Amino acid sequence: MGLESGEIMGSRTRLTRRTLLGGAAGGAGALALAACGGAAATPESVAPPPAETPGGVEPPAAAPTLVSALMALRGQSETWQRAWDRIFAKFIAAHPAYTLEINDSTLAGVTSRAATFMAAGFTFDAIYGSWEWLGLFVDAGIIQSLDPHLANDAEVAPADFHDFGKLKHKAITYGLAWQLTAHPFWSNDDAFLAAGLKTPAELEDAGNWTWDAVLAAAVRLTTRDGAAIAFGGLQVYPMLTTHLLYHAWAWGADLWDEGCARATCDTPAFAAAVQYCVDLFATHRVIGGDFLRGTQGMVERTTAGLPRFEAEIAARDLFAIGMAPRPRGPNGDRATVMTPGGIFIGAGAKNAEGAWAFIKHTVSATVLPELTAIGQGRFTANMHLQPLTVYPYENAAHYEQMARTGRPAPRLRQQRAFDAAWRATWDAMVEGSLTVAAGVAQLQERVQGWIDTGGCVR
Repeated sequence: MGLESGEIMGSRTRLTRRTLLGGAAGGAGALALAACGGAAATPESVAPPPAETPGGVEPPAAAPTLVSALMALRGQSETWQRAWDRIFAKFIAAHPAYTLEINDSTLAGVTSRAATFMAAGFTFDAIYGSWEWLGLFVDAGIIQSLDPHLANDAEVAPADFHDFGKLKHKAITYGLAWQLTAHPFWSNDDAFLAAGLKTPAELEDAGNWTWDAVLAAAVRLTTRDGAAIAFGGLQVYPMLTTHLLYHAWAWGADLWDEGCARATCDTPAFAAAVQYCVDLFATHRVIGGDFLRGTQGMVERTTAGLPRFEAEIAARDLFAIGMAPRPRGPNGDRATVMTPGGIFIGAGAKNAEGAWAFIKHTVSATVLPELTAIGQGRFTANMHLQPLTVYPYENAAHYEQMARTGRPAPRLRQQRAFDAAWRATWDAMVEGSLTVAAGVAQLQERVQGWIDTGGCVR
């Protein structure tokens, strides 16, 4: 049965391990699945029998070299699983010397599974990774540096990759990003037309797409039914620390200095950025509505949401969707926060070269069609690749502009505590129980404490 079905040996999501066999005739790979559980040693892979020739039986070819990979597949959508099946198939077709063994995991289970297998004496060659886990994996000795591979590879060089496309810690590269999350602006262009407003794309073309323009449009677009918002002008998420960075950078501020030695939340520019955001919610009250239902004018959203745009907006011809990059701030800055997901090489990997080949495969042009199916492929780690667009309302030039201003998202070692504390501070400021000045001062003190006790990941 083919890769598309996902039906071999029952439901694909119940499989914990499977082996993709390379080395088939003509360079094509065949799929074999093996279901088993627990932190067992690497399973044996079955090689095809040697072929007979008129001159007798040829000696068997060398068995494909195993590349074991821990991936986050179980619990993901069927679209996600099928896309990765095709990525795996393309890899073994292009690398017949390798057998790719996939150990399935849920996304939440990757860190514990990697640690459990390591404790049992087994190290994966390739490990699914997130920027959120980087510090944990480095501390636990689960992954190794990619820098020697980047330095010695004849096909790629370190300079080929955006800095935001590298998962780095203390100047060491541990992963390359097959997944890059950023947030373009999407607009209900019918609502803009009805209000007599220029769309965000038109403002961008005229050089007038700024946060002031965002506020002006949001105020004009917002309508109310009594105290309730009937049509919301805008949806942004400054209560999340990664989204807060969009505003801090646009106002010329930052969370900490370049060396992550001192928190810098105590500047007037940082306070102004936070005040702007709080006012959107508490003073101007333009945040509300539902973009998917046609009751919202603008939303910042990752490209992973585009399949839902197609299913719930375009398919129903609900309204014309528009797109724009990030708005400019008061200082002209429009930096894009890029959060990466990549693949790591396990420390002590038996086949580090095979894992490196797999990592290069996941960030190559070869897999862009598969990545677009899951909302990726618009931002790429390799700066020489062009964004691949699918839908008519996407503008590749906007993606390219965002990539030019992309910056890697900084992260504290105690990021979860930071996330929770900032959300509580944000809620208090919006409710009015805490002033912006007090909230920013509180944040400065806490961030400095986290820097002093743990520092940053990057």
